[in-house]
Amino acid sequence: MSETAELAGTKNKETTKLRLISAVGSLLARGGFSALGINAVADEAGVDKVLIYRYFGGMAELLSAFGRSSDFWPSVAEVVGEDPSKLMELSLAERWAIGLSRYAAALRERPVTKEILAWELIEENDLIQILRKAREEWFEDLMTHFPDDPDATDADLVGTVLLIVGAIHYFVVLGRLQGNFSGIEIDADAGWEYLDVLISTIFERTLTNPD
Repeated sequence: MSETAELAGTKNKETTKLRLISAVGSLLARGGFSALGINAVADEAGVDKVLIYRYFGGMAELLSAFGRSSDFWPSVAEVVGEDPSKLMELSLAERWAIGLSRYAAALRERPVTKEILAWELIEENDLIQILRKAREEWFEDLMTHFPDDPDATDADLVGTVLLIVGAIHYFVVLGRLQGNFSGIEIDADAGWEYLDVLISTIFERTLTNPD
């Protein structure tokens, strides 16, 4: 095989893989996890279903690849920035407030992700567990950018992060259906700018040493 033909084959393979990953997102957003299946994904992508097995190994592996894709979840760089060292120069409270504000903004820019998070609230199955595992791996990767600091295991920090992440997910999902939550415009930048200030205040008051 010539080098040109080999490169073309590689490009076609990668294009097909991306089409299959994108098809997973489209089906999940429209019909939830019950809409997923080998035939449905292949039809959505416009390819032969044998390619799912050839390129991924099966439905579980394809869903896992979707869970790791930037189409579904923000990249770590979207949270820590292109130069993580700049974030690390800030206080513990400041860097987590900024990181989670960036995280919220990244989720808001992903309409398919909003729909999938909504489906996760009303469904429970093995496929959901696959996506959750992908997110856990993402979080582990994120934590490698933070220093090995005793504060990083502090119960106040962990609890505050979990509370705020839960609130972000709730508002992101709810914003699909209604634009206002008790006076906060959760479907508009102005509302999220207000929430960013609240996030910062919560971290500052929780994690800043009064001394």
